[in-house]
Amino acid sequence: MSDPSAPKPAVAGRWTWLLFVALAGLSWGTYVPVVFYGGRELTTDPTRVGGRLTSILCVGVAYFFLAVLIPLGLFLSKKHAWPAFKATGLLFSGLAGVMGAVGAIAVIFASKAAVDAAKSAGLPDGSYRAYIAPLIFGLAPVINTLVSLFWHPKPGSPWHFKLEHLPGWKLLLGILLVGLGAFMVLYSKERAEAASKGAAKPAAVAKADDSPADHPAHHEPHYEWLVFVLVAGLAWGTYVPIVFYGGQELTGKPGELGGRLMSILCVGLAYFLLAVLVPSALMSSGTFHWPQNITVSGLVFSGLAGVAGAVGAICVIFASKSAVDAAKASGLPPASFRIYIAPLIFGVAPVINTVVSLFWHPQKGGDFLHFGLETTPDPLLWLGIISVGAGAFLVLFAKEQSEAAPAKPAGPGK
Repeated sequence: MSDPSAPKPAVAGRWTWLLFVALAGLSWGTYVPVVFYGGRELTTDPTRVGGRLTSILCVGVAYFFLAVLIPLGLFLSKKHAWPAFKATGLLFSGLAGVMGAVGAIAVIFASKAAVDAAKSAGLPDGSYRAYIAPLIFGLAPVINTLVSLFWHPKPGSPWHFKLEHLPGWKLLLGILLVGLGAFMVLYSKERAEAASKGAAKPAAVAKADDSPADHPAHHEPHYEWLVFVLVAGLAWGTYVPIVFYGGQELTGKPGELGGRLMSILCVGLAYFLLAVLVPSALMSSGTFHWPQNITVSGLVFSGLAGVAGAVGAICVIFASKSAVDAAKASGLPPASFRIYIAPLIFGVAPVINTVVSLFWHPQKGGDFLHFGLETTPDPLLWLGIISVGAGAFLVLFAKEQSEAAPAKPAGPGK
């Protein structure tokens, strides 16, 4: 009687990781519009970055509460046992937090540098910023997949690089379509926003056109924003494999949760250092100035953005653990499902981001209850959504094939 009941939990459990993937995509998909509104509410002078730094600070505080105090409370209350404090686990979990925080900070500074470059070239503010999100969301999953294919760390020895197997064409095509779709979805959104801003301010554009001699002189040198875009893509693209290895090193037994909680705690501490202490020190020292008016709505929405980011990071960690457990229960190598986590998240997040941005139009001054379809979506949006859906389907289909393939040779071997 016990044998027939045994497979049922395994069958149900092997899909749990997809739930965490969906939650991570939902959290990170809403992060960008929420943090943008929070930062805008805290910014009264566009030439100063104090509002954006304060927004980053709020994000860091939210991470500290969710990713440090909660795991710490679970450990101190004896709900979960402390894991073995392995140096490699602590190091790589903290490094994952650094990558996440660096990516978030790079996005803020990429936006500011892009706006400054556009203004100096006499162009609308959104002319260069329109390329930031598509480039990051297109670059990050590609970097993540390449890292996962070539980097195979061992317990206590992380420096193992090798292409163990050639990926199938379905997986490669799926990742390509997800990345391409993410680019088209976000680019269509940003292009529509840039067009609406340009149409709303014809006088400003006309004035800029009156002095065409200024354009060539200022247009060429301002490409600093691309550096921040590459840093953000690299940071967020390497986050998933690094945080997985850190949590794996801290987990003594497969069923233990303490290692994953410690990994989350290390991520939260890294965020606290980079996103709370560093901005506080910069503004307190006078290097940058605190915002002139710290509004409640700016603090609330910046904090909510931090909550969304932290929830997404925590879901990635639990998705990784659940994917490994599902693979082992199916008799597959531990990384069989894990390699699909980042492509799916980065495929879902931009679609959610676009839908939220299309229908949510908060106004400065704390008036955030504005919903409606103000503009007709660009046709590129629908192409992007179809591409992301097709890519996600191919990724899942490739997973199902990899799950079924080892089962056939296993029987004759016995």
